[in-house]
Amino acid sequence: MFAVRTMLKKGLLLLVPVLTLFSPMLLFKAPAWWSELTASFSVAGPAAPAAAGQQKGAKPGQDGLAQAPAYPGDEAPVYELAEVLRFDVSPGWVVQRWPRVSAGLAQIQLQGYRVPLVTGTREGDLAGSLTYYFNPRQQLQRVTFHGNTGDPRELVALLSSRFGFRRRLTNDPGVFLYETLDATGKPISFLWIRLAPVVKAEQPLERYEVAFLIEQPKPA
Repeated sequence: MFAVRTMLKKGLLLLVPVLTLFSPMLLFKAPAWWSELTASFSVAGPAAPAAAGQQKGAKPGQDGLAQAPAYPGDEAPVYELAEVLRFDVSPGWVVQRWPRVSAGLAQIQLQGYRVPLVTGTREGDLAGSLTYYFNPRQQLQRVTFHGNTGDPRELVALLSSRFGFRRRLTNDPGVFLYETLDATGKPISFLWIRLAPVVKAEQPLERYEVAFLIEQPKPA
């Protein structure tokens, strides 16, 4: 009986990567998908989705996407998203622009710098955590964000025009997914949007939870 159970467990472990590869819609069921996926990214690009759960040392929230957004206090500067969402910056640029920077966010071959981001007080503005990831050459490789907005249309328009994000349907009607593809058709950057679990009339700026991951665009 023990041998049979062992064989069944091994069979299930082998089946999970296959289902993940051939049924990508299974990945878009919950925010936890972001933690698993970003843990599998390397400086060379995203690994196969099946490797996400096999990454050793990955902790939920270390990518800035699987934890609650940080709402900055009065000391946080206000920047437009288009102003800070750029890849021609350095770690020094990040440190000089924010009075509070969390730098203990190392991933494989990447060093993260997380800052509180508030882009304004309109419904289309964002509030949350923005993280810059630099490679060993001190070049910005990846940018992630997790937070809230009252209206995601401006964010979608910016990412679509600047980085080529396109809508992808998922099996969850409550999730809006946008992504960019590499030359082989594999997704490399993502924008995930969903309505907040509880929408309060007195908090119009927190109607939607948003998270995105943008990889450094490669030269054409």
